Amino acid sequence: MSSPDPSFRMRPAALLGRLMLVCALSGALAGCFQPLYAENSTTGGPALLDKMKDVEIVQIQGRLGNDLRNDLIFALTGGEGNPKGAPLQMIITVDSSVSTALINSASGLPENQIIRVTANWRIIKADDKKKATVTEGAATGTATIDTSDQRFANYSAQIDAEKRAARSVADQIKAQLAAWFIRTGNAPPARSAS
Repeated sequence: MSSPDPSFRMRPAALLGRLMLVCALSGALAGCFQPLYAENSTTGGPALLDKMKDVEIVQIQGRLGNDLRNDLIFALTGGEGNPKGAPLQMIITVDSSVSTALINSASGLPENQIIRVTANWRIIKADDKKKATVTEGAATGTATIDTSDQRFANYSAQIDAEKRAARSVADQIKAQLAAWFIRTGNAPPARSAS
């Protein structure tokens, strides 16, 4: 183990000067960062959170579609519920697939499976009679499960994995939608006061 060189000693004034320089630079750089979902948006117009609350999620068929819709509504509105009469509507189609990752060589049964949830989404203006697409995207989420000899346990594990993958898909769609709002500086038309 080595000890510090006794001939090298920093004077207290020089040490204090360096410490003040580090603090000054840290303070100057602290203002350079802004959270993506901050209330004060740098893109102008309403804040990003308010823009996302102006997207109504249209009903999606099936249990998996309902799980994805609920996760997405919560992600976009922060738990305020699906906005009725919103200027934008999101239409989503969702699909799930299962693939086997590992097979037991003795029994020939799968030991591990990969659950993949894929969603294709598009945004339309609610008042557009032609239902023209404003923007669209796709998201995919995966989750793995270990299978067993018990049929109900496998079924329950698959449902839980689909829910985990749907949560991942909802987060991806939220990020894609936020990026679209920021990139285009697009503010939805104002709601009519009723």
